[in-house]
Amino acid sequence: MDYDLNLLKKYFDFVRDNENFHSLPNETAEDLELDLVFLKLDNTASKIGKQYFFAKLRSSDNNSQEFESFAEFFKNNPKEKEFALKQLSQLNNRKDYDIIDLLKEGVSSNEKYYKYAQFYLFAITLIAICGFFVPKILLLIIPLIAVNMVIHYLNKNYVDYYNSIIFRLQSAITVSEKIGRISKLQEEYDKINLKRIKKVMRFANLESAIVTNEYLSVLWIFTEIFRILFLLEIFSFRKKVNALEVSRKELLKMFEFIGKTDTSINLLKIQEDYNICKPIFVEEKKLRLTNIYHPFIENCVQNSLELQNESIAITGSNMSGKTSFMRSVAINVVFAQNFGFCFADFYSGPKMKIYSSISVHDDISENKSYYLEEVLRIKKFLEDRNQFALILIDEIFKGTNTKERIAISKSVLQNLNNEKNIVFVTTHDLEIAMFLKDNNYELFYFDEEVNNNQLSFPYKLKNGINEKTNAIRILEMYDYPKNIVENAKNLVEKNGYR
Repeated sequence: MDYDLNLLKKYFDFVRDNENFHSLPNETAEDLELDLVFLKLDNTASKIGKQYFFAKLRSSDNNSQEFESFAEFFKNNPKEKEFALKQLSQLNNRKDYDIIDLLKEGVSSNEKYYKYAQFYLFAITLIAICGFFVPKILLLIIPLIAVNMVIHYLNKNYVDYYNSIIFRLQSAITVSEKIGRISKLQEEYDKINLKRIKKVMRFANLESAIVTNEYLSVLWIFTEIFRILFLLEIFSFRKKVNALEVSRKELLKMFEFIGKTDTSINLLKIQEDYNICKPIFVEEKKLRLTNIYHPFIENCVQNSLELQNESIAITGSNMSGKTSFMRSVAINVVFAQNFGFCFADFYSGPKMKIYSSISVHDDISENKSYYLEEVLRIKKFLEDRNQFALILIDEIFKGTNTKERIAISKSVLQNLNNEKNIVFVTTHDLEIAMFLKDNNYELFYFDEEVNNNQLSFPYKLKNGINEKTNAIRILEMYDYPKNIVENAKNLVEKNGYR
């Protein structure tokens, strides 16, 4: 299916600055690869539904009840679900992504053209009256009409763009009205007042029908001439803009009503397609996960974990699954808190904010190095101590020298592991791991297996610490020059690198 992330995120960009909407930090959404998760799990029927699910996946409002009652209703009433899907599928036009643009402040009716149109009507009225007594004065209408044509077509692209979206808005209003008749949805739909906008939309619908119907194309020619003569399009568009302005809050309710309905049905499908459980939330620093897995990874190996007033340090060789496991945990926290189910056999933990430092990179535009980016990101983790938080750090401070990295990592990780934070950190530095073991971190590791000079990974989380490494072995397997491989092995033995 063809997705355009710039269009998908329009609703998210619209609501993210709303004080009532709390979202995951952008860097965390990137670290968790939420775009890929969305693409894997999205089965919404409408463009509005896609935008809504996209936004809610990034929400940190922890309001899973928003969807649970709708999903449960559709589970028990398949006919109503099919009816809703049929209606929602009517909103699958690419222009439907742009409906949210109408709800933003700043849709202009081109005030300068409107003032000219007012002047023109006054002028032509005056000329008509005077022409009754002095007919030659009527010739002044000719240059005015020429100016009208220029203004009409200068304004036309702008007006046509929004009129095409307004036409789709009419379809959305119709769909919301139809699904609003479903018993479970009716109470919420009745809270939406669209009476004023419906009157304006009826005329907009008629205009679009004339333009698109080949049998009415002759009529369109006459209406176009009439529009130019009296600049009716300018007045008509201003009326629509005013109606949108007055009805913006109600239209947003309608948009979210459609999105919530579509997303609820999508979440029901996800629950039917995957092995899931309902989360149990506690008010203490405890996390228990049984057979947790990542929905994006095919045939994902399940893992279990139990922490009580502890954090976790994970060691292991390259590609063994450390980072994927952290992402699995975080994705399950997102779904537990936002949607009310998890990809696991059992889930218990506190409601948590999610912070991460995984896919850190240099920022050339702001002249920030990898290390500085990581410093600034982790500083945010240290500042927020008001509620429970899940903190994910992959290879902490790997952008600086070994001596200082170890010292800083010990100090920061010791400080982060307070009574509210559950920290997941991966490291290749065994010195850091052993320090953390003495500072209330539970040690776990992932390892690898070598058979017939082939490297494989079981991806199973194990208690303890992994002192094996595979970096040089991987060089050897991929046919690096033997002198480089042997020299690296000698240096390890000679200098005791770990």
